[in-house]
Amino acid sequence: MPAEDVSTTYESPAAAVDAARKLWLSATCQLDLDEVERLYRWALSTKKSQLPSDYRRENGEIINNEERCDGPSKKRTKQSLTDDGGGCGLNCEQFNQAGEKYALLLCQSGRCRKAKKGLVSMGFTCRLAQQVLDYPSDDDYCKSNIDDTTAGDIREQNVKKKQLSSPPCCQIIDGFLSKSEMERLRVVFESPTASYWADHQYTVEPPSPYFSYVISLDQIRENKYNGGNNTQFGFIGQLIQKIVSCPLLNDRFPSLQSNAKFVELWAHNRPHASGHQMHFDSDDEGRGGVRNPIISTILYITEGAGGPSLVTNQILTDSKVATQGWLAHPRSQRLVVFDGRYLHGVVPGKGVREGRRVTLMMAFWDDIRIRDGDGPGSARPFPTSAISDTSSWASQLMSPLSDSNNSCSDYESCVETDPIQLDTIYETLDGKPWKRGMGMPSYDEVFQGF
Repeated sequence: MPAEDVSTTYESPAAAVDAARKLWLSATCQLDLDEVERLYRWALSTKKSQLPSDYRRENGEIINNEERCDGPSKKRTKQSLTDDGGGCGLNCEQFNQAGEKYALLLCQSGRCRKAKKGLVSMGFTCRLAQQVLDYPSDDDYCKSNIDDTTAGDIREQNVKKKQLSSPPCCQIIDGFLSKSEMERLRVVFESPTASYWADHQYTVEPPSPYFSYVISLDQIRENKYNGGNNTQFGFIGQLIQKIVSCPLLNDRFPSLQSNAKFVELWAHNRPHASGHQMHFDSDDEGRGGVRNPIISTILYITEGAGGPSLVTNQILTDSKVATQGWLAHPRSQRLVVFDGRYLHGVVPGKGVREGRRVTLMMAFWDDIRIRDGDGPGSARPFPTSAISDTSSWASQLMSPLSDSNNSCSDYESCVETDPIQLDTIYETLDGKPWKRGMGMPSYDEVFQGF
């Protein structure tokens, strides 16, 4: 469809922006992404009313004539762009959302420099690095490290690499889940219409409010020692105990066995292009002060769809941004573990992939307050009373596995895998590494793409 025909299909730029995002989340081919980009570009460049006098439009981007792309401050930009979104028929919220999504498309296709002007106009001074947003795939990373060397040379190179680089802030254990465990988790979480998502009215955009459940590890251990079958919590109790008792994990995080008393559980089911903003895991989302878990874990239920998890070496009290990060791509049966103090998120999936990114998270705490209340919320007690309802998600999680050959205590298939290491996490809008002397940008000044 020629650009000039867009206005005959969509009654307003806002309608085109809405259609672009829906198409992006359901894209099946590159032509879909090309159409998404075209819709955003048209919506951002369509003139409905006069721009403020000190602004002009260039290639679909709003540019300040006085300060150009060296960047007006965020405060000045937001004041100058009035409620009409700078005159393109979008209000400020719509304009910023469309501009950020368009910039993400550019950054994920090797065009970060082209995104600069638009990011400046929205008040950004810093962004996630190109190697984060336009992340390497597992296959690309492996090929770049192998070249034409022999197996012996590869082993030697890997040893040298580990000696020279910083220890990763996260651990990957592949093959952690058995086939029976995977099948059970898929029954509960894979379908977007499953009872777990329906009962919580889960949505991706706009995002559902955070909700989670807590189980006491003392209850699980008591069941284990008084019969060994976790009769109260069944499968989910066995799976939690499998994580707590994993030798590979305990070698790296010994405080898990000695200090953990509670486990908090939540899950996500997202389209390929949907990410999760950088954040610190905290009790009750940081209300009343930030408290971090001992460790956080991610179990990948599906494979391929969605971007990688990103774990950085930044903690809340740092006076500088992260200097290193580690990527873990979605692979079924994979467990990712990291210290709960570290800043992390999920990079939006680039390109086109079928399926959805489905994950189960567990955070292990030395202490956390279980909160009673009506409806979904943070740290609710796990609903053991639902065991009588065989169709409910809680009942499905608590029903023991019938296949005795796939024991939750079996670690024979577990293999530790190195995450993809990144030495630059943040860059200026020109693509230069964000250096320590540049200070700590405010959260709203950092473009994350999601």
